[in-house]
Amino acid sequence: MLPTFLDQPEIDFLILADRAEVLNGKLYLMGGAWDQIGVADFARPLTFSLAVGLVIPWNATNVDHTLELSLLDEDGNALFQWSGGFKTGRPTELPQGASQHSILAFTVSVVLPHAGTYRAEAHLNHTSDRATAFVAHSIAASVPTQTRRG
Repeated sequence: MLPTFLDQPEIDFLILADRAEVLNGKLYLMGGAWDQIGVADFARPLTFSLAVGLVIPWNATNVDHTLELSLLDEDGNALFQWSGGFKTGRPTELPQGASQHSILAFTVSVVLPHAGTYRAEAHLNHTSDRATAFVAHSIAASVPTQTRRG
């Protein structure tokens, strides 16, 4: 029997955020869905989050899956790569045939080599893909000021 569309898990979303976390199945974002970011020093690591939403159909539960994440520069060079396996169970209260969402958040710390366009990619089981691009541009670093009391 060939798998049908309803048998295949898919990536629902891939979001860039200043900070993301998942707690009790809910996604919490701060500064989410950006497509441009200012960088004061391209020699220092930039820390941000990737939020990934997956839809797991009934027939794809209790089966091993693989999720791959990467961050690429304009030339396709990987600056960050992660791969991991997971299995989504089937809760007893889930209605027969229902899909379920699985939400993940990853914190990434990476040196962007220069101003330009970068691409975050997510791949699920080598069949479902999602990508989002962003532009990193140079900004002036803020200099702390000293306050004199006297």
